[in-house]
Amino acid sequence: MKVQLQLFLCFFKLGFIAFGGGYSMIPLVEREIVGKLQLMDQQTFTDIVSISGGLPGAVGLNGAIFIGYTSGGILGAFVGAIASVLPCLIIIFTLMTLFSNISDLPTVQKAMDGIRPVVVALIAYASFRIGKTTYEAPPYLILTAISLAICLFLPALPLPAVVALGIVTGLIITFARRRPWH
Repeated sequence: MKVQLQLFLCFFKLGFIAFGGGYSMIPLVEREIVGKLQLMDQQTFTDIVSISGGLPGAVGLNGAIFIGYTSGGILGAFVGAIASVLPCLIIIFTLMTLFSNISDLPTVQKAMDGIRPVVVALIAYASFRIGKTTYEAPPYLILTAISLAICLFLPALPLPAVVALGIVTGLIITFARRRPWH
């Protein structure tokens, strides 16, 4: 039960302070789950983020469920989901009530202009941290570059197709490196 409480407090707290969605939350969750609470190692966390990003739905919620399950079983998954959604509901309800009255104020507009670059930086930081384990093998660095190019230059291609291409290519690279036919 201690792990479930740690998960709840972690995701509930981060849900209030992490702006920009699930990807911008990754470095904060990593710091808490891997560093402070030591509920899993870096590689497991990286795998969970990769899986969470490749599935339909919000990466933050997917990640909270996976992290919860990995650390605390079924109850941990449920706690992770509730704790990550609850702050959003509270914030959205509060902002919905307030923002409709103040959204046109120049100060609010400027504050939003200031939040956007910070969110981009958090996403870039998360990509770098997750990518460090990916870039240990050159084929995966090349796959990263190709996937980015596809996303940038072929925006009509559905993202699940890009993820599926990555899965197939990753399997091919893995099997080719093991050379099972020798």
